[in-house]
Amino acid sequence: MSSNWNRALWDASTCRLISATVLTMFVGLLALPHIHAAPPRSNSGLLSDDHSSAPDTPPQPLGDVLENGRWVYQESHSDEFNSTQIDRSRWNIDSKDFGPWSWEPENVIQKEGSLHLQMVRKDHQRANKKLFYTSGMARIDEPVTYGYFEARIKGCDRYPGACPSFWLYSSGPQNRFLARDGETVAYSEIDIVELQQSEFDFETKQHFPVTRIDCNLHTTVIRDGKRVWLRPHSHPEICRNHVDSSWDPREDYHVYGLENSRDWIVWYIDGKEVARKPNLYWHLPMQLTLSLGLRYPFVAYEGGERVAVPEETTDEGFPTSMSVDYVRVWQRAEDAKKKTATDWTKTEYVDSEKAKWEKNGWPWDAARVEANFEEIDSNNDGLASGKERQAWFAKKAEGSQ
Repeated sequence: MSSNWNRALWDASTCRLISATVLTMFVGLLALPHIHAAPPRSNSGLLSDDHSSAPDTPPQPLGDVLENGRWVYQESHSDEFNSTQIDRSRWNIDSKDFGPWSWEPENVIQKEGSLHLQMVRKDHQRANKKLFYTSGMARIDEPVTYGYFEARIKGCDRYPGACPSFWLYSSGPQNRFLARDGETVAYSEIDIVELQQSEFDFETKQHFPVTRIDCNLHTTVIRDGKRVWLRPHSHPEICRNHVDSSWDPREDYHVYGLENSRDWIVWYIDGKEVARKPNLYWHLPMQLTLSLGLRYPFVAYEGGERVAVPEETTDEGFPTSMSVDYVRVWQRAEDAKKKTATDWTKTEYVDSEKAKWEKNGWPWDAARVEANFEEIDSNNDGLASGKERQAWFAKKAEGSQ
């Protein structure tokens, strides 16, 4: 009996000790300061280390950005970058050069689950201009206007001099939009994010630090037959936004997002709203773009345009790269892509194939053709788009070699 009594006392003391220890640890944790960390990769709203090329279920945006049930994931404008090669049917990595920027496809690399856009020191000449750096751009040429656009990006280690960017811009002289205030819009550009720009601060007479994050708008309007630029410096009330972060964008990935709707343009970082502007002029079809652009001190402004600064050329800090973990796009149901002439339903695809098989005298195999349709419809939207068919036939041709 004495032994059992002693054991009972020991058990009770132990329980009290453990309870007190757990309580102390819990209180200590509550007293710790809040730690800001880059959000882990998100898939379907859950934390995940999934490395498949496409999610099994449509992913959800980070944070409480969108209302559930009203949005459609756009696989055509999204990429997890988990395959071994860049999807050239989706991404144009050989864009036309402009200004002091020379975009070369060899500067766009996909590996280890991310897309990497690099900038390298390289003397070259375009027309009569000597240039000193080449860089990378990846663009989806299929235009889009409204939606929620999100990318998980890590900045480049070179600072200042290079600007990792995620943006939308329109192209084509035929594009015009009559705004509510009567302005005729000829160009729309939405900078979802521009990192590490090191723009000049006219108040302090110094360049902004690496923690300044820019979320700006640019547009041109036609007045008296002439194109007039509206930019962040000239029209800050409608074009300029910035965020001064508590962290360095070079050190880790962060999620940068934007919703463009008919009424508002709203910016998000790591799932939280950071800026918004009324949508006055940004209604043209635009191309989703990733780029690593040359900045101060390697370029300067002349007549409102950027030009190269030869005397600042250096090899120090090059090559440098920005990294993109994923790009994901959603559209509201009313704005989601409508069926076009190049989108075939299953019935249309089967009928087309049957006519082709009969014309060539092949024995008809409905089961095989239907199975082919299921393979072609990679985003499971019930349509075999022109791009999906092209990619499928290219894959088959490659396998037959």
